[in-house]
Amino acid sequence: MKAFQLLIFFSFISSSYFSYSQGLDSPVKIPEKKQVKYLDFRFENGAMLSNDTEIGDQLVNSSYYNGIDVRLSFRNNNPYDVYSNIYRRPYIGLGWYSSTFHNTDVGSPNALYFFLTIPIKFEKEKRFTSSYTAAFGLSYNFNPYDSINNPSNIFIGSYKNCYLHLGYVLNYKLNKKWAINGTIGFKHFSNGSFKQPNYGINLLPVTMGVSYRFANEGIVQTAKAIPDYKRHNLINVTFTAGSKNYEIGEENYLKTVYGVNFLRQINYKYRIGIGMDLFYAAQSDLRNSSDASEFSKSYSYAIVGSWEWALTKNLYVPIGIGFYLHRNKENGESTVYYERIGLRYRFADHYTAGLTIKAHQAVADIFEWTIGYTFHNDPNKY
Repeated sequence: MKAFQLLIFFSFISSSYFSYSQGLDSPVKIPEKKQVKYLDFRFENGAMLSNDTEIGDQLVNSSYYNGIDVRLSFRNNNPYDVYSNIYRRPYIGLGWYSSTFHNTDVGSPNALYFFLTIPIKFEKEKRFTSSYTAAFGLSYNFNPYDSINNPSNIFIGSYKNCYLHLGYVLNYKLNKKWAINGTIGFKHFSNGSFKQPNYGINLLPVTMGVSYRFANEGIVQTAKAIPDYKRHNLINVTFTAGSKNYEIGEENYLKTVYGVNFLRQINYKYRIGIGMDLFYAAQSDLRNSSDASEFSKSYSYAIVGSWEWALTKNLYVPIGIGFYLHRNKENGESTVYYERIGLRYRFADHYTAGLTIKAHQAVADIFEWTIGYTFHNDPNKY
């Protein structure tokens, strides 16, 4: 994973407006449907980026990328929904992706993904609008690196990989039902060091699409000013497990993380805080021949600054920057700090589950499958 990927993602997140109170522009008309469905079909073409090696350049030059997307999205048009007002009636949905590089060394990957599209302004009845969009999911059907059968694909070593797409969307409504759109963005495939090599495949696609709306929305407006947020504290206790491959052709080894984070939710969108991470790497003695104790070889610990971006009451993006107080380079902890970003969902009000990626200087270390418990007493009404 390259450094500019995370920078683009952070820019996407930061670009959401920090305003939370929206007044009425005109009297509210209750929409005909409070949940509106859209079906999108999209075609894309773009450039594949090299890793600045001779073999990488040869693979890029012999490939030609095309892709298609089919998306089903849902838009909460309830004028009394707090988060729908905050994010200006976002589009949330699921998509299926298919592509070809016209090169059997890479394969013809597909993907299933979750996506979120946030309008820059309330769209109302405007024909021409713009949005930010992000998609995250699981891709499959790559032809991975093999030293004998496929030595040319030095970018990726696994059949299944993470799928990430970030973009800026321009949309034009032809009528009440149909719209056309165009997207410029960035697309990335990575396995989080589950299998080496893992340079990742990076694309700069341009997407053209058509969208069909299944029902009329009515007038899209806020119902009233959003209530002032009542700040409160949270404590997240998490357990994470993942699998890491250190060298091409070698076995995978278990890595776990035990985390505690103290957070303050300052408004409807953001929580900030600080915490501790305790890392365990299995069979570290195979990689570390020093005189350190088995505990010291296997465990690392760090202090971490946390930021959580709440997309809804329960769905959020955890972001962290950690600094090791003790680390083991042999366990893949290559720098004194690390980054973390992903997606989590809180259910039954206190339990959480999700997936994050931990990286060092934007080079993936591990995919973290996380479960947890949140201690909190939220006084707000949603």
